[in-house]
Amino acid sequence: MCIAILKPDGENIKKDRLDNCFFNNDDGAGFMYAKDGILHFFKGFFKFKDFWNSYVKNVVKNGNPMTAIHFRIKTHGKTNVNNCHPFKVNEKLGFIHNGIINMVKQDDKRSDTAMFNELILKKLPEGFIRNMAIVNLIEESIGSSKLVFLDNKGQFLISNETLGQWENNVWYSNTTYKYRYTYYKQPVYGYAYGTDSYLKQKGKKKKKKDKISLIPGVSHTTCTMCKAPLLTVFEQKVGFCGGCDNRGYSS
Repeated sequence: MCIAILKPDGENIKKDRLDNCFFNNDDGAGFMYAKDGILHFFKGFFKFKDFWNSYVKNVVKNGNPMTAIHFRIKTHGKTNVNNCHPFKVNEKLGFIHNGIINMVKQDDKRSDTAMFNELILKKLPEGFIRNMAIVNLIEESIGSSKLVFLDNKGQFLISNETLGQWENNVWYSNTTYKYRYTYYKQPVYGYAYGTDSYLKQKGKKKKKKDKISLIPGVSHTTCTMCKAPLLTVFEQKVGFCGGCDNRGYSS
């Protein structure tokens, strides 16, 4: 269900990792970076080649500035440029999101992230990411979702940072950068990753999402504890979302 990435200034991410991210989350990609006091936004990439060419031109060949990257899997709203991340809160602040935000009403056209931005974030005072009272309220409202905020000065904030992981000085909201996953048709919210087969899919053709009709062995569709939708085969089998699973699994 999407992956959000924060790449600090001067760090590099290998092409094959970003390719894995796009393969597993192919409903639109985007990135934003901060340089010389300006926040630059690029989004609406539906082919990895287009994403990679823009990323190399604007990030890699531009000194690898502080960058937030997102690859989307649709859960709410249409698959289009407007629902791609990052989202602009104001001229000095943008964000990306991994998860589902249940506190906003569902919309056939706009994603939950887009609505959260319009209804909540855009109404907060400028500089709210440095107000811990507001930050704490945001984290309480989003459950196990993860947000990455980046401002025009290259300062960042990761909400629910511990539910993701740092590797080689880069933060990832989940593990879909590591492998190419098999997809299964998801009866609740679109698609789920075949996490019961964490095998590398390198060299194999991607299975069409509409070819597989059932998830074998599924016994839960909502988290036993918090009642959030369970979006992966692993979560549906064990009955817990990434935020509630005490074994440390994060989705």
